[in-house]
Amino acid sequence: MDKKLNLEQRNMNELINDLDDSEWSVRAKAIFDLKDYDDQTVINALISKLNDENENVWLSAANVLKNKKDSRIVNGLLKTITDKRDEIRWHSIYFLGEIGDIKTVDPIIESFNDPCVEVRINAAKALGKIGDKKAIDTLTKALDDENPIVRKEAITALNLISPKKPIDNLVKSLNDDDKRVRSLAAIIIGKTKTSKAFDTLIGTLEDGDHIVRISAVFALDKIGGEQSVKPLIRALKDPYWGVRSDAVSALGKIGDKNAVVPLMEALKDENSFVRKSASRALEKFEIFKR
Repeated sequence: MDKKLNLEQRNMNELINDLDDSEWSVRAKAIFDLKDYDDQTVINALISKLNDENENVWLSAANVLKNKKDSRIVNGLLKTITDKRDEIRWHSIYFLGEIGDIKTVDPIIESFNDPCVEVRINAAKALGKIGDKKAIDTLTKALDDENPIVRKEAITALNLISPKKPIDNLVKSLNDDDKRVRSLAAIIIGKTKTSKAFDTLIGTLEDGDHIVRISAVFALDKIGGEQSVKPLIRALKDPYWGVRSDAVSALGKIGDKNAVVPLMEALKDENSFVRKSASRALEKFEIFKR
């Protein structure tokens, strides 16, 4: 047993020595080989690699250290969120989001002024994971970011932080220039099951993109109630079969008798999926029982 321990100690020491090798590939491999060691000497050595000039070595060290419990890791990553290299900055923020330390919220918020899109995208993701409500104002402003992916991630983060109250901020996103943003905004609004944005949501049923229209139908399905029936009946005339099929299913769930005739007409739809959905929806009304 002592020989085995001595061998492991020798191997560990050799790997630690490799962390100072002149070849970056040797240093990166040593980090990978040390990832399962919990020895404090190893942790200390790996933390020192957060100052390595090679991006690959730094990335390897940060990826291993994010799962270790040591406050110095957070401090080391905080120093690199202002690094001159874009790759280092956005990865630093990504790893800080994975760690989830609340003391990193303010520095991450400041990163929304970064000119690099990847930095701002990962800042939004990180704030959503950390979940501090202090970030809400910044994420709300990010809904106007010039990049649609930043806007989309801001919506997701706002939903994670405050899932019951994103409506006021998201209504304008239903009219966003980017279809992905509009689609996600409709879905999130639907999940809140509130009718606060109902009129704007109905307008989204006329969106030029069928995925956005499907998202609007999803939202109306979640909101439900009598108010959703007429818009969903109109959606049965949508040119895209997926919208019609989802609208049929939503009407079946709501169960309003005003939908019976339109659903019977949907039994003659040109698309087989719509017809099957209409048949299942009508079963819920029990109108065919003797």
